[in-house]
Amino acid sequence: MNPLASPEPWSLVAEGYQETTRLFLESYSLSGLEMVSYDVDTEVVDVACGPGTTTLLLAPQVKRIACVDFAEGMLAQLNRNLTEAGITNVECHHADGQHLPFDDGSFDLGVSMFGLMFFKDRRRGFRELHRVLRPGGQVLVSSWAPLALSPAMQVLFRALAAADPSRPEPQADITSLENPEVFERELRDAGFSEVKVEAVEHFLEVQSADEFWQELVRGAAPMALLRQKLGEPEWARQEAIALDYLRKELAEVPTRLGSMAYLAVGRR
Repeated sequence: MNPLASPEPWSLVAEGYQETTRLFLESYSLSGLEMVSYDVDTEVVDVACGPGTTTLLLAPQVKRIACVDFAEGMLAQLNRNLTEAGITNVECHHADGQHLPFDDGSFDLGVSMFGLMFFKDRRRGFRELHRVLRPGGQVLVSSWAPLALSPAMQVLFRALAAADPSRPEPQADITSLENPEVFERELRDAGFSEVKVEAVEHFLEVQSADEFWQELVRGAAPMALLRQKLGEPEWARQEAIALDYLRKELAEVPTRLGSMAYLAVGRR
């Protein structure tokens, strides 16, 4: 099982994710929200909501949002964000997106930004979104594109490979949502129509190599898992090598590094 299909790494990075990753991912949420329709009467379910990356943008414009996440650390961060923003039309549910705690036909819009892609049973996740939507309701789901299409991730991998040359290069998984044909097929198999998958690129503003590294270490669950796996002494050794590589690779800063995602929409 993909270790990112369990809640622990997400709770581990919840605070760092809030302070770094969420701000970058907002750009994809904004792009996705342009692909669906909603108004002040719309009821929304946000599956794998994290600290509220999409919900915080959407809540002032809709009737209510039910947020679901299996990581208690993320929900705690979301609750803090809601309190600080004075948002009162959002309810939080500690639950699994593969078993949504809602009746059939409860929502007009279902969202899962960079969440459902990690589910152990993606097809069930899509079916659950379909189940809880009303007829005519819309769905918005996102996934990262292959590493080869994302310069930001290529730079990170080269730094990690410099620290450990035996580390295998990540390969595109043609059976995952990295493959837009699979993405479209799984949405259609779940019962959605009017399915459309679009490639969207946004850019990470890099001010320094050290900042680029630290933001990933603090806010990216795969990096937290790697650190945990290596142990602190080996992590410190590899981190020093990776940083040395990045300081050379990103010598001309500030710069922008692109990261490609697929945004998919459909209708129940």
